[in-house]
Amino acid sequence: MNSLWPIVIGGVLPALFWGITAIFQKQSATAATGSAVYLAFGATCALAGLIAALIWRPAPWTAEGLGFAATSGACFAVGTGLISFALFTYGVPVSKLAPIWSCNVLVTLAIGAVFLGEASELDIVKLVAGTLLIISGALLVSSA
Repeated sequence: MNSLWPIVIGGVLPALFWGITAIFQKQSATAATGSAVYLAFGATCALAGLIAALIWRPAPWTAEGLGFAATSGACFAVGTGLISFALFTYGVPVSKLAPIWSCNVLVTLAIGAVFLGEASELDIVKLVAGTLLIISGALLVSSA
């Protein structure tokens, strides 16, 4: 990869926006908005996705692709709903939960390596080091 743009566009900017999302999610829970409001959040995401799909539409839609997208959206909605539930019900600080969310990359790595056949593209030493850093960071910050 010769350019940093894919990393910025597909990595840095989503991390920035998801971090901001978590802050507004905490503010929403603090303002006594229950977890169910995140159904509207999901509808907003779906509408934004539909608009983007109509504008960018780089490939034809298939039933299989729509099924994968719907499954991805459902997983995102459940995860977001659970976060909101924990913030609202237990009043846990978002700063304690956020480091644990970073462990999602480990789930993605495992699924990508095992089910998508991407294991050959991984440097095991870097993978182990990164995994230990992610887990230790999550434990360190969330236990404080």
